[in-house]
Amino acid sequence: MGSRLSKTGIALALCGLAALAASPALGHGVHSHAKGAPKPVLVLEGEFVASELNGRQLNRGEDTPKATLIFLPNDGVRGSTGCNRFSGKLVRSGPKSTRFGPLALTKMACIGPAKNLEVQMLSALRATNQISKFGSEVRLLAANGRVVARLQTMSAQPETGPSLYGKSWTLVSLNGQALDAQSARPHVTFEANRISGSTGCNQFSGVHQREDGKSRFLNMMQTKRACLAAIGDPMATEAAFMAALSQVDQISLTGNQLTLKSSGSPDVLVFEAGN
Repeated sequence: MGSRLSKTGIALALCGLAALAASPALGHGVHSHAKGAPKPVLVLEGEFVASELNGRQLNRGEDTPKATLIFLPNDGVRGSTGCNRFSGKLVRSGPKSTRFGPLALTKMACIGPAKNLEVQMLSALRATNQISKFGSEVRLLAANGRVVARLQTMSAQPETGPSLYGKSWTLVSLNGQALDAQSARPHVTFEANRISGSTGCNQFSGVHQREDGKSRFLNMMQTKRACLAAIGDPMATEAAFMAALSQVDQISLTGNQLTLKSSGSPDVLVFEAGN
């Protein structure tokens, strides 16, 4: 009899343990509170180029206009429509709702492919209600889940991230020679897929293209003013600066120092951040 009671007690104890393990409160242990935890906010950073807008694949040839989007710290955004530049902020209404707030847009007249690309890009930005990221691809989605844009990362190199933008970079060393701080030194500014600035004499601008982690500056345009200065030779500095810039294919960024150099020549341009 004692043996029978003992077996019955053990059986009941085992049943009780099984019931406790199946209990919703205890079955998940310390993770039971995770059901109500907020979904992590998607962190977006870096520069991307549009490969598809509203279901249409885009031509990404070297000479075609490109629409770009740069995600900055604190949900800031900048970019190019392929013609005009824009800036603004992301507005998050919850873990599944992210849209673009009002955008400031430059007012250059666009014609042909650049105009068509701008219309498509702005339409996609206005329709965006959610943003997702899959590896190197960012997708902009409408409220119904339709993909209105696909964008690919322009470079996996960290030196081309957000800290490159929004600053004026002043040249402090040209091919190993320090420049006099009292002279009119060249400076550059990076914005989306463009570069612009001053040679210390003339203004210039052009396309900043990055592929496979390498940079190139294309379609450079420059004003043609003759310059004199009390300190240094601005025309000689301009010639050396533009020649070096045309050979650049590598960018490195360390703190407030930016270095542009060529893998095929000894030319090196070293800049420091202004503002």
